[in-house]
Amino acid sequence: MLIDIVNGYDKEKKQFLLWIWEQTVLHLATQCDTKKIFAFLKNVGIINIDEHEQKVYIGISNEIAMAQIKKFLGKQIKESIKTVYNPQFDVEFVIYTPFLNWGDLVSDLKKLLNLKEDKKAKTIEPKIKNKLSEYFGILFDPKFTFDTFVAGATNNFAYSAAKAVADNPGNAYNPLFLYGNVGLGKTHLMQAIGNQIMANDPNKVVVYLPTSKLIDEIVESLKKNNLNWLLAKFNEVDALLLDDVQFLSGKDKTQEVFHNIFNDLTMKRKQVILSGDRPPKELVNIEPRLKSRFGLGIVVDIKAPDFETRIAILQSKLETKWESLDYDLLEIIAKNITNNVRELEWAINTLLTRKTLMWNELSENDVNECLKTLGYMANDDKMENSKIAESNKWSAQNFGKIVEMVAEYYWLSVNELKSDSRKQEITTARQILMSLAKRYYGWTLERVWEYFGGKNHASVIYAINNIEKKIKFNKDLAHDYNVFVEWVQQ
Repeated sequence: MLIDIVNGYDKEKKQFLLWIWEQTVLHLATQCDTKKIFAFLKNVGIINIDEHEQKVYIGISNEIAMAQIKKFLGKQIKESIKTVYNPQFDVEFVIYTPFLNWGDLVSDLKKLLNLKEDKKAKTIEPKIKNKLSEYFGILFDPKFTFDTFVAGATNNFAYSAAKAVADNPGNAYNPLFLYGNVGLGKTHLMQAIGNQIMANDPNKVVVYLPTSKLIDEIVESLKKNNLNWLLAKFNEVDALLLDDVQFLSGKDKTQEVFHNIFNDLTMKRKQVILSGDRPPKELVNIEPRLKSRFGLGIVVDIKAPDFETRIAILQSKLETKWESLDYDLLEIIAKNITNNVRELEWAINTLLTRKTLMWNELSENDVNECLKTLGYMANDDKMENSKIAESNKWSAQNFGKIVEMVAEYYWLSVNELKSDSRKQEITTARQILMSLAKRYYGWTLERVWEYFGGKNHASVIYAINNIEKKIKFNKDLAHDYNVFVEWVQQ
């Protein structure tokens, strides 16, 4: 019926309805964010004005979009219609499927609202191609700015510290050490600092390097016997950003060279920014003098975002793509992907690709399918697989990995941990592992003493009780134990 009515409109009638809608949108823009308006209303328009019933009918392409618009913009749209057209008229939202494929009554909102691409990203880009960045072959990504970083309760301190460094490089905190698990935004913050430094002063030479690239450069320079030339290159740097410093582990010569680079930069009050998967003190097989220097400025933890921040991140990703999704769908994603910002973005990209290819609005089933492709399970699947997952989690093989990690942490070998040695550092590490095996892996006393070289039940009971008493009173030991518990639970 509605399709027949619209098809019967002449050109003048269509232009009138389109003009009323555009005036409504412009009035709406005085109250709401224009990107939000575009995301929700890009395929929406007035399809009829009934003077007798005093109603303005607004067509929306499908029920999901209608629910979103009513929830987030319904009240504001009604107020704008009353202001622009007639205060006596009411608004009724109706499904009008032709708007799925645009239509004569749909306005070009990007043009109407004068929406443009992010100017900041464009102004940064010409400034990032300094000769050193080109030499190392790794340029800054202009999309990584402070504006595109969603700060929440778990990362606000890291965000504030990064901003302080970007505004006052070499003086605020030097070095700045960011740490946290994979995919939480360390690289984003680092590059945001670099982009901001160069935006503030285009003459600054700022270099971002993954640690693997630094290792390659140093090894190649040693092979070609031109290390002095490489060091001279770093002497030109005003700010050095080194990502994933944990990969320096065991690279003794690289650590020695980087120690000299690091000292030279910081002594000249040039900014150094580092990132890793753990704080400096817990880095494995890194020289103590380097770990000590890494912690001289400020060490900041980036934790997994809370639920509200995850929702905000998803909405931010959608806004940059001029898209929107129903809140209920975002809620499913945020409840399942809890520890990785990067995977939140992957989920959004996957869903939007699915939407484009299938020419359909997304459903809860689409979201669950997307989560499965990313390695996440829907609630039903979680229930079915929980027992299997639990049994695998505490396997002997996984315990063996924890033993290796604890050995590295204390600079010991696995054989030493399984030996009869009574050296204090070996005994402490061994007792911690016994406690973990009993408490978190559910091992019997017999299995514990068999694993650690045939010690009797009484010695195992004593070892576990002894270490758990010490943990209560020794802060350093408690810290180490909590680190190992986090490893176990990952």
